[in-house]
Amino acid sequence: MRYFFLRFTFVLAIAGWSLCASFAQDEALQKEEDLNFALCPKALNNPFWDEVRLGMEQAALELGVKAEFVGPTEADASLQIQKIEALLQTGIDGIGIAPNVPESVVDVIAKARDMGIPVICFDSDSPESERLCYVGTFNESAGYEAGKLMKKFMPDGGKILIVSGGAGALNHQERIAGFERGIEDGDIEVADIQYCNDDLNRATQLIEAYVSAHPDLDGIFCTASWAVSAANVRRDKELDLVIVGFDTIEAEVQLVKDGLIEGLVGQNPVGMGYESLRTLFRLHQAGEDMEDIADDIDTGSVIVTPENVEEFANDKGYALK
Repeated sequence: MRYFFLRFTFVLAIAGWSLCASFAQDEALQKEEDLNFALCPKALNNPFWDEVRLGMEQAALELGVKAEFVGPTEADASLQIQKIEALLQTGIDGIGIAPNVPESVVDVIAKARDMGIPVICFDSDSPESERLCYVGTFNESAGYEAGKLMKKFMPDGGKILIVSGGAGALNHQERIAGFERGIEDGDIEVADIQYCNDDLNRATQLIEAYVSAHPDLDGIFCTASWAVSAANVRRDKELDLVIVGFDTIEAEVQLVKDGLIEGLVGQNPVGMGYESLRTLFRLHQAGEDMEDIADDIDTGSVIVTPENVEEFANDKGYALK
């Protein structure tokens, strides 16, 4: 926000205009404190989003603005749009969206942009929409690293199952594409891709059913934190499987230490929430110039294996057993 002050050579004019300027500045600052932004995740039933919310709240505290974390309880594109539509009616100053389906949010993003509201995507993108930029993991590259991990832990190859989130979610599609690129010069066969709709309980059910029907399965790649589900099935059924997953919530990291997950590609959910809110704030402050300053932000990724799990856990403040 810019403030312009006029200077006059007359002493009385200076006093009078300084008082007016002071009142104007106080009013403008008050308006800044009243700014309200929102992040709308795919769902609220995944612990990954709890960390995104923490990052958002940290940035809101630093910037002195309000921030809401609003989304459907379970992954549902229609309900997500309803939540966004409701936010538009509140006079929201900027919205970040993690689309369940890229195409589903095109119209509501266009509506927000017509209202002059800055909109970004985080975690999952909608590149054909009018969103200003994307903040999050560069998912194809991270998926490639997951593929390399699977190849490392399955040097002789074998059949694997991929467990993804929503079938239409671009971030999961990109992770799968990168993963398949990472294993393409090995002897690993993707036997099937199953979709759990970002629900860990659903992931447990479909993995249990699949391993029972396919006892020759050698490994599972999970595109998010339902690697926990795969590891629990592996333990309960005493299966000889290799599991590679995404995200690094504490439960997953514990399972790496326990030897039930071979490797994880971790995102930076706190940084994702933090940078998303700061980006929305910058775009709002830029006003009509917001499109000129908008740029994608890669919040990075990390590899966790048995070799570095203790160090990673210490850095994260996880108290592993």
